[in-house]
Amino acid sequence: MNARARLSCLIALGVVLCMASAAAGADRPARVSPVDQPPVVRTIQAPQALALDQAPNQVNGLFSDVTCALCSTGIQVIADNFAVSTGGFGFSLQQVVLWGGFYPGDVPPAVDDFDVYVHPDAAGVPSSTVLCSQTGIAPTRLQTGVILFTVHEYQMTINLATACSLADGTYWIEVFTDTGAGDDWFWETGTLDAVHGVVGSVWATASAPGSAWNSDSGTELAVQLVGTVLPVELQRFQAD
Repeated sequence: MNARARLSCLIALGVVLCMASAAAGADRPARVSPVDQPPVVRTIQAPQALALDQAPNQVNGLFSDVTCALCSTGIQVIADNFAVSTGGFGFSLQQVVLWGGFYPGDVPPAVDDFDVYVHPDAAGVPSSTVLCSQTGIAPTRLQTGVILFTVHEYQMTINLATACSLADGTYWIEVFTDTGAGDDWFWETGTLDAVHGVVGSVWATASAPGSAWNSDSGTELAVQLVGTVLPVELQRFQAD
């Protein structure tokens, strides 16, 4: 058994009890276990136009990594749902802000490799249809100063090369990375946005992008979806 495997077993049997159940029955996603994490009181700046605003809450973290040594199948991807409600104008998604960390060694890769997918909703899970995507992204990575589950918390800011235009409706934002042979990246949990958030999230362990989604009704992710409400198209009329 290699060092990573021993670490995985130690965590599963000692601290991260949920990981044992994930490996056996896949009823919960692989996650960093809650520890005696002191509460952090802070204000997350909210841009003017948001499709989702879920601040990090330091409760837990779910791995979303295609080379996840601490996941039962070696891969796990996560998606969270949100509602666009603009009175019919629509929303132009331009930036995705996430919070998370690199577990268990607190060593990020030299260069990040993130993928972002936006799906329409299909009866409570992401549709196989991809409305917008961007792959191979190296986001801006900023340490927040918070120590989370013995590792640093990072704010990851992804600027989309092409804005994603979304009509009013319900969607899923899927984000995952490939850390290679290093630490696994976890997406930190967040507080539900009472206006734009939709209860629950999903995870998949078979492929990336995800398929055969599993529902997790008790978990929200820390994420801001930033952009602009689409402008009203003015019509010119001339009276004869």
